[in-house]
Amino acid sequence: QGRPESPQPVSLFLVATPLGNLEDLSARGRRVLAEAKAVYCEDTRRTRGLMSHLGLSTPLVRYEDHDARAVEKLVDRLVRGEDIALVSDAGTPVISDPGLKAVQAARAARVPVVSVAGPCAAAAAAAASGLPCDSFVFLGFLPRGEGKRRKILAGAAALGKTLIVYESPYRILDLLADAEAALGPAAQAALARELTKLHEEWLTGTAAEVRAALAAKPEILGEFVACFHPEPKPEAAA
Repeated sequence: QGRPESPQPVSLFLVATPLGNLEDLSARGRRVLAEAKAVYCEDTRRTRGLMSHLGLSTPLVRYEDHDARAVEKLVDRLVRGEDIALVSDAGTPVISDPGLKAVQAARAARVPVVSVAGPCAAAAAAAASGLPCDSFVFLGFLPRGEGKRRKILAGAAALGKTLIVYESPYRILDLLADAEAALGPAAQAALARELTKLHEEWLTGTAAEVRAALAAKPEILGEFVACFHPEPKPEAAA
């Protein structure tokens, strides 16, 4: 007879949750959310909606990455032997979302950190952008200052890679203008709005074309992932 398997050590589970389409949650993610002693989340109202959809009643705890006391309490529970799941409002925790402090504190306490893979807006947009993505530069949310944004975009563009940026509907036109200025109007661009949701939309073309197309819309709503490549399309190159 084989020996019984060793029990799974207590862990901090980073569970990737749907960007919008609830079918994107993995079976493993659902199991972890069901079995954890608590689910730490950005917004209990947002996560409660997901848990209700799944038929789960695991206790929810609001988590703030910059709150040292909240991080300490989370790690105390791990050290006491409780499995804890950590989620963000959508996508993968820590990737331009809260969670870094919890991961660092858990590792410092020698508690295993387990990433339960799943939705990530940057990867989803990169894959469907039509731009080269054998490697890419993820910039997350850029600073609000125009000068800083343009400097970051120009510096990253020097690597010759596709750039991935998150932006809100309130500043997306500014970002596109900055990309046009920093990378050139002929730079390739692919703009995704409301990924995985009912009204998912893509705009593709040059940086100048995408900015003009978006500016022509009567209103701009939703969350955006912008993808840029500093080089023009090969057939358009001089």
